[in-house]
Amino acid sequence: MEINIQANEHFIDYLNNWDKRFYYIVGGYGSSKSYHTALKLILKAIQEKRRILVVRAVYRTIKESCFSLLKGIISNYNLNGLFSYTVNPLHIRGRNGSEFIFMGLDDPEKLKSIDNVDMIWIEECPEISYNAFNELNGRLRALEKDLHIFLTNNPVSVNNWTYERFIKKAGIDEEELYQNRIMTTDDTYYHHSVVEDNAFVTDEYIKQLKNFETYDIERYRIAYQGRFGIVGERVFTNIQKASDTEVQAIVKELSKYGLGNLYDGLDYGFSFSYNALVRMALDRENNLLYIYDEVYNKKLITSELIETLKPIKNKHREIIADNARPETTEEIRRAGFKIISCEKGAGSILDGLQKLRSFYKIIVSDKCKNTYRELTELCHEKDKNGNYLENKFTIDPHTVDAMRYGLEKYKATVFKSGEIKKPIGV
Repeated sequence: MEINIQANEHFIDYLNNWDKRFYYIVGGYGSSKSYHTALKLILKAIQEKRRILVVRAVYRTIKESCFSLLKGIISNYNLNGLFSYTVNPLHIRGRNGSEFIFMGLDDPEKLKSIDNVDMIWIEECPEISYNAFNELNGRLRALEKDLHIFLTNNPVSVNNWTYERFIKKAGIDEEELYQNRIMTTDDTYYHHSVVEDNAFVTDEYIKQLKNFETYDIERYRIAYQGRFGIVGERVFTNIQKASDTEVQAIVKELSKYGLGNLYDGLDYGFSFSYNALVRMALDRENNLLYIYDEVYNKKLITSELIETLKPIKNKHREIIADNARPETTEEIRRAGFKIISCEKGAGSILDGLQKLRSFYKIIVSDKCKNTYRELTELCHEKDKNGNYLENKFTIDPHTVDAMRYGLEKYKATVFKSGEIKKPIGV
């Protein structure tokens, strides 16, 4: 069977290489590394009977990422006659007996039931633990097959196990990888890519990534240059204070376009730490987030908390709350509020912080003193060697948590994906 492959030139060598056990595929946003990994696996599954495990840290993220990407490529190349699908559970089966099995590591017990896989794709590999990687590697033991693990990721930080395992301890010179783009060791194939390697992205897309340089240099380094991030002391560098009069006037204008620009998040504290509700308005055109109201208190029982929330009660306006206290959320709902629990998962904190850092500015009303204080005081902790830890912080940022929950449904400008029919993707 002849298949006319649509591929970016920089990925041709990767598509054809099957010599190594590990494939460490790293690069900036939109470089098409996930697309070409999915394409590579599909082609192999057509050529040979293969049992392929596709893994992410959280199962619910797989359907809209890896599963959709694989299914889209199969459809785009008119290969539907060679594969069948199920959605519950997620599964792709080839006519020749090949299988794609999908698993989230938020249910590690399921790993024990996986056997006889001969290829594993770990998408966003820094999100899983090193122990989970070792367990997966141990599961790769099918007989009479060449065995491969594909690790795809954005180079979020040097402070993660993938950097330690595949760069530092492997003796890979980071700058040499950026320069050579493709490198190999005895057991590992390295591939680095940036958005300009993807001929199918728009100039506007590239411009958006370049714009990070003006307001989030760390994100520019990761997203546009495809270089490993270096965690600095302050978590946010895009915070600005403005007068309440000015902020309220802007929020009033944004409200004219409906509730789609307005977001509320609630973090529970009660006895020992603070409850925090933060109200936000989004200027999508200019990528600005406005903080225009807050509730901040502690040592309240639920009925007292409800009283403090009554001034902002709106049966049409949804609040997304901390899921640690579902009974409290239900009591607030019964009091007439439109409120739901957030969905937490592996990587959700860092994802939420990344979303907040993606705004050109977060503009805080001067009446929201606690939100402004926590946004400007939140810093990364250091380890014993003086390195900043990306997931450890100097304060417990109640308002920042509330903001993360409130914006959970907001999809920030997605620099990682695009038309399935074209080689774009993370």
